[in-house]
Amino acid sequence: SIAEFALLCNEATRRKHLSEIARGKKSRCPSKPLSIEYIFDRIDTDDPIWGFMVRTDTPMSSKGRTSNLKASPQWKRGMLQGFITVTTFTQWRSSFRFDSLHESAFAYDPDDLTELALKGIRKYDNDGRLAEELEATVHGGDPWNEGIVYPRIAEISLFGALGCGKKLLQLVIERLERSRASESQNYDYIVLQATENSISILRI
Repeated sequence: SIAEFALLCNEATRRKHLSEIARGKKSRCPSKPLSIEYIFDRIDTDDPIWGFMVRTDTPMSSKGRTSNLKASPQWKRGMLQGFITVTTFTQWRSSFRFDSLHESAFAYDPDDLTELALKGIRKYDNDGRLAEELEATVHGGDPWNEGIVYPRIAEISLFGALGCGKKLLQLVIERLERSRASESQNYDYIVLQATENSISILRI
C-alpha cells in the first residue's frame, strides 16, 4: 500500500541516521524522504507503470542469515522490504532540457559529493555528452495535457529498499533489456530523479 511505501522510506532514513551516529559522523535529524502525497500522485499519473516489491518470507537475523520466530519476535510474513516502479519519462515544462554543463546542475551539491567528483570517485556527465544524447532522443506531446513524452527513456519513479535495492534495480534492467520495442516505448536509457531528502533511501 501507499502507506507501506512511505513507512519503509522513513525506516531506511532512520537506519542511515543511526548508522552515521554509530560511526561518529554528524547526522542531521532525518526528515520525511518521500511523502504519501507524492507517492499517490506518481501512481495516479504515471502511464504505463509497472514494478516489483520484495516482501519477507522467512525470518532473518540482523546478519542476513535464516533465523526463527523465537529469535525474531517482531517478524511477520509479507513485511515490505523494498519497492520500485518504472514508467516512461514524461515532463510538463516546455522549457525543460537535459544539460549537465549548466551551472545549476551541481550548484547545490554538498561538499562531500563535490570532493568525490574532484577525486574522480563520483561518476557524472563531466563532458555533457550523455545529456546531449538524452536531449536528442525522440520526444513530443502537449505540456498542458498528456505531457511531453520520451518513449526511449525509462524513469524509475518510486524506489525504496532495506538492503535489497541493488537486486530490484537488476530486475528492472533485465526486464527492460528483454522488453519488445513498440510505438510507445523502446527504451535506450534509464533516468532517476532524487531530492536531497530521498538520497538516503537510494544508498543501497
